[in-house]
Amino acid sequence: MNRIHTQTRRPPHPANRMIRFWHPKKIDRLFVILFSLLLIGSAQADSQRMSQHLSVFGAVQAEQQFTLGQLKQLAGSHLKDIPVLCQSGANKGHMESLSGVPLKTLLEHVGLKVPKGKDLRKVAILAYGTDDYWVTFSWGEIFNQPQGDRVLIYYAKNGQALGQESGQFALMPTNDTRTGARQVKWLERIEVRLMTP
Repeated sequence: MNRIHTQTRRPPHPANRMIRFWHPKKIDRLFVILFSLLLIGSAQADSQRMSQHLSVFGAVQAEQQFTLGQLKQLAGSHLKDIPVLCQSGANKGHMESLSGVPLKTLLEHVGLKVPKGKDLRKVAILAYGTDDYWVTFSWGEIFNQPQGDRVLIYYAKNGQALGQESGQFALMPTNDTRTGARQVKWLERIEVRLMTP
């Protein structure tokens, strides 16, 4: 009687499966997918941070909301060759030009409201971004020093309107030693606050 021989296939060793799964081409495709997802997530986050208005409120004569068009109607300023240094002192390059409105001009437009003139020295100005980052300036910095005119609310950089990476409005204290430390992207609100002990 003839015997029929059957060959039983052995399952591949788990290590061999891993080698086939982590083939260089598959790794490349996986890296591209993950990188694309990161870019999409970053773009969506920046889009959500965009502000359509800039609000000025607090100790002012009249609280106002400015659209980009309304802000452009105020007396503007165009500054060139601004170095960008972060808080650690690291050089982040420079901006060829910024176009916008000095913070001082905006505050003069809405008017400050204090009980008496001497109280101006107790005023603080707070600038908030939609990402919850905020910085402060004193009244003296803005109104009692020549460099006060160089704290700029800008809406264009290097001749181009700002995009999602900075927001429709941003703020740069161009005369600071470390300009990036008080730079506010996605600028949304300016608060004028009369400080008390």
